[in-house]
Amino acid sequence: MLRQILEPKTEEYKLLIPKEYINRKIEILVLPFDEPTCACIDGAQILQNTAGLLRNKKLDPVQWQSNLRSEWDNRP
Repeated sequence: MLRQILEPKTEEYKLLIPKEYINRKIEILVLPFDEPTCACIDGAQILQNTAGLLRNKKLDPVQWQSNLRSEWDNRP
C-alpha cells in the first residue's frame, strides 16, 4: 500500500506507481487532509495562573496536589 500526504502547488501531480502494482487494478483517491488543531499549552499563561499558589505557609503542597488530582478523577 502506498500513502502519501502532500500539499500540491499546482493542479497537476506526477504519480509513480510501484512495480508490484503494474498490471493490477488500483484505486487512486484524492481527499483533503485536515490536520487537527493544536491544543498547545501556553507556558506563560500557566505560570501567570499558578505563580504564588504555594506562598501560603498553611498550605500543604502534597495535600493540595492530592486534592487537585481527586477533583480531576471525580469529574462527571
